[in-house]
Amino acid sequence: MIPVDQQRTFEARAGRWPDASAIHASAQAARDGDADSVIALAAALVHCAFAAPETALAVYAAFRNGWLGHAGTPSTPDAKLAPLSPSFWSAFWQLQEDRDKGDMDALTITARVAGLGAFTDPTLRARAEALAANHPKAAQPASRLPPPRLTLDELARQPEGSLARDFWRQIVDNKFDLEVLDREAMNLSALPPALCYLNTRILQMHDIWHLAGGFRTTALHEIAISAFQQAQFGHGYSAMFLAVVVSSVALRGGDGAPVILQTIAEASQYGWDSPSFMAIRWEAEWHQPLRDVRARHGIVAFEGSYPPDLFEQTQALT
Repeated sequence: MIPVDQQRTFEARAGRWPDASAIHASAQAARDGDADSVIALAAALVHCAFAAPETALAVYAAFRNGWLGHAGTPSTPDAKLAPLSPSFWSAFWQLQEDRDKGDMDALTITARVAGLGAFTDPTLRARAEALAANHPKAAQPASRLPPPRLTLDELARQPEGSLARDFWRQIVDNKFDLEVLDREAMNLSALPPALCYLNTRILQMHDIWHLAGGFRTTALHEIAISAFQQAQFGHGYSAMFLAVVVSSVALRGGDGAPVILQTIAEASQYGWDSPSFMAIRWEAEWHQPLRDVRARHGIVAFEGSYPPDLFEQTQALT
């Protein structure tokens, strides 16, 4: 349990307007081992995920540039601050406490993180819609209809060694849900056009992008693909998930902070450097081998500094 006085201090920091130059400096200091700077980064990620999504591009650019040793601190845009309410913080800290118990599976964590959005300012949906519609790599989502559902039979009919069969094998072998979460259960159709399309397509293509981007289905690479999705599409849920993860490790002073922050910075940079995955018609590539799909679209596999299964290796030793 995080002490109450530490919670109140963090809440105050997360409520401040993020300054890109300060975030760049915090990232440099955090990389050098300063624990308070890790907390400052966590507060900035919470702010841009839950209070001011307009700042996310600048916050993540300043963070990855500072952490990776790159120059450049883009200015933080003007936007209305949506205060984080006591009900939000109550849900946020309860989620942190429940994660400490270690009895939540991945889908439960996903639902709980997404549920934090219910406690944010009501203006955020319209603001997030405007950002999604104009994101440089989102491929004009407001003009696109939600894609039809995929089926395992459709994937299984494709040639052995094709992208679709690799996808089918990943789903079947791991007993994954084909589209991660049910779009109707999540009421995605109630979202405005850009958010409806983006969120539906991200759920549908998440495991395809694991394959195309070289992201393993491990704990560390789930963090990596979230940073990739946040960079590529400004994905609101990914920003929320990253904010929760970084806050958790920052406020507990664990040894995992350098690994997690390095992975987020590298995967965020990978997202910006890669072609738009949202613009690719993946269904038209079903019959092609993965290597050919990558070559056609200029995709290289993500390579982080740490082994994808580092957390699993560490857990096996304890």
